[in-house]
Amino acid sequence: MHEFSITQGLLDRAVQQAHSKQIVRVNLLIGPFSEEREESIRFYWRDLAKGSIGEGADLHFEQLPVEIKCLDCTGAFFLEEETSVCEFCYGERLEFSKGEDVRLESVEVK
Repeated sequence: MHEFSITQGLLDRAVQQAHSKQIVRVNLLIGPFSEEREESIRFYWRDLAKGSIGEGADLHFEQLPVEIKCLDCTGAFFLEEETSVCEFCYGERLEFSKGEDVRLESVEVK
């Protein structure tokens, strides 16, 4: 049911950005650690968008890179390969600061 409310929020924002024009494509960013699944968002979108300007829109998902923050030096960097140390100070106290969400990047209309 969590994806239902997430999808409703995404649809609401997309409709707002479309300014009453038919939405043809919705570009979404999804983190690799997100609890939401693309298939579930697509499923709920089909039902929620019926009869609205979002009906029939193509949902395009792009993976967000994982951002890591060092708790020692406060440096932030994107994870490109598996690591257990900060690339700035080599500290080992790291936390993921992005990568757990789904965001609306842009809306394409006709």
